[in-house]
Amino acid sequence: MSDVDQVDLDDPELFMRARAVFATKVDGRKAARKSRQQQLSGAVDGRSLRATGRTELVNFRATARIKALVKEHVPQGKISAWFEEAILAKLKSDGVDTHA
Repeated sequence: MSDVDQVDLDDPELFMRARAVFATKVDGRKAARKSRQQQLSGAVDGRSLRATGRTELVNFRATARIKALVKEHVPQGKISAWFEEAILAKLKSDGVDTHA
């Protein structure tokens, strides 16, 4: 008989033990956290930003309604370009020369 046949599925700790076995092992040390953060932030570097012309950070708060609408209607990865177009369109409608 194999071990699988002997598993008691009613054991309340069975799934806790399984999660512990298959859980990702994360190093909680400060140096490890810093290294993971650097790896994540390394994906967007100065070259990729200069290639698109996006070198300045513009950050603002929006309502939950706006955030939900953007998430629903704007494709992932196209949000910054979409916002740029929206801002330029609004400035042009207000009579601002955006080519200066």
